[in-house]
Amino acid sequence: MRLWGVLSLLFCLLAWGHPAAAEPRYALVIGNGNYGSSFSKLPNPPNDARLVSKALKSAGFEVMTVLDADQKQMKRAFSDFGNKLSAAGADAVGLFYYAGHGVQVDGANYLIPTGASIETAADVDMEAVNADWVLQQMEFAGNRMNIIILDACRNNPLPAGKRSADKGLARMDAPKGSFLAYSTAPGATAVDGKGTNSPYSAALAKAIENDRVPLEQLFRQVRVDVMAATGEDQVPWDASSLTGEFYFKRPDGSAPAQQTAAAPAPATQPAAQGGSTSRTPEPAMAPGKAFRDCPDCPELVSIPAGSFTMGSPANDEAGRAAEKPQLKVTIAKPFALMATEVTRDQFAAFIKDTQRAPEKGCYLPDGGDGKYDDNADFLHPGIKQEGNHPVVCVSWSDAHDYAEWLSGKTGKHYRLPTEAERDYAARGAKKTTWIWGEDSASVNGCKIANVFDKAGKAKYPINDDLLPCSDSFAETGPVDAFPANGFGLKGMIGNVWEWVEDCSHETYQGAPTDGSAWEEDSCAKRVLRGSSYIDNVWDSRFASRDMMAAGDRNTNVGFRLARDL
Repeated sequence: MRLWGVLSLLFCLLAWGHPAAAEPRYALVIGNGNYGSSFSKLPNPPNDARLVSKALKSAGFEVMTVLDADQKQMKRAFSDFGNKLSAAGADAVGLFYYAGHGVQVDGANYLIPTGASIETAADVDMEAVNADWVLQQMEFAGNRMNIIILDACRNNPLPAGKRSADKGLARMDAPKGSFLAYSTAPGATAVDGKGTNSPYSAALAKAIENDRVPLEQLFRQVRVDVMAATGEDQVPWDASSLTGEFYFKRPDGSAPAQQTAAAPAPATQPAAQGGSTSRTPEPAMAPGKAFRDCPDCPELVSIPAGSFTMGSPANDEAGRAAEKPQLKVTIAKPFALMATEVTRDQFAAFIKDTQRAPEKGCYLPDGGDGKYDDNADFLHPGIKQEGNHPVVCVSWSDAHDYAEWLSGKTGKHYRLPTEAERDYAARGAKKTTWIWGEDSASVNGCKIANVFDKAGKAKYPINDDLLPCSDSFAETGPVDAFPANGFGLKGMIGNVWEWVEDCSHETYQGAPTDGSAWEEDSCAKRVLRGSSYIDNVWDSRFASRDMMAAGDRNTNVGFRLARDL
């Protein structure tokens, strides 16, 4: 198990400002201290949250203060705050402050809710909130300037008075047009303080209330005050990509007047391709927000725009040629993706409503390449399933038909995701080889995904490339049986392979880098992503891809749909 750098974070997100501006100002302040057995109780974070809230109100912010929040409460607060900033307009100022425990695992930082039970690194994804996801919520709001402040780490294994393990926080990249500040240098520890507040929060609140200087100068003064209070043991650090100035208070001591921002009119969206479906305009939606287009429609999750590296490194001997060369892909626009695979019950509703007979013919598992059964269909797939399991024995064309039906039912444009969209969404801001980390034989993998393990080998003794643990599923399991990733999506690795829109190609040479589907005039096979219950651990990597004829059906292949926003 890795040595974790435990953090206490305070973030703030501020739209582009000017000393004479009268921009709307909003703040979300969270202070977590009343932890359970996994993390020591912290006396200062709630006090720090109250102190900073008071200072922000004096600077003209409308402040929402949340104390001792569990994971659901934190995510709800983030979502509501992101929606408020989105509606406030480009000139709004948003600030998010967090104080409490956190951990660094595999180079990623996580905020720790109260009530979290974390014993190993694998528990973090299930119990914590990825800091990258929080940054995406802020960036998605569309403000012209963002400021993110990370207070120092708090850690229970260390003696009282320290707030971080040896590694401290991992350095995070400040999104474009933003300011990122740490209460101490990345990788270092910070002092919690002997009083009722940490040295950093005390210095920050004092500066907000009293300093009439530009933002960068204000944080330089905070650095000086913290160094003086800690005997230079703690040195705050920051990075900036700002293009404008911001003042908490004008040089004359006044705060910009608070005003209510009107929500921008939503952009009119184009008609769905390949049909006459009417699409109603809708407002911007914060990343990670879950929603449905109708009471019995599949749940969707909003996925933010962003960039990532697709494929395997050139020196990765495990990677196939089809996963190379690596390419940088930019997903320019947010989109929505179903939170889980389409279930048997959901597909059965489509079959019933369209009064069509299930398509026959499917490859069934036999411990090898599979055997073809002319009479098999999604209701009789040769494996034991329930209604909440992913639908299998469906072709690429079946998935398209389902998307067309759902589009007509809701008036929204549903479609198969592109390969790049699904790869980006599956990673959920992770940069590791597997969803559980870098260890191909990790026993923690069984807590995170339904891939080939001891349970699978007991029924299908096909090879020894398996996880040395059991998730209790020899075949498919419920679509929501495992924890969501950083974007709020479940089952993105394992359970069943999923169809995507793209034609198959031997390599990524010439692949689009804008997130669009890679199409051709003649396309015999389509790409599959995500691995399955019967595929070995090597196939469970994020970068792994497979392909199958568009008209074929298999008992370990299903799908989920994307929806344009």
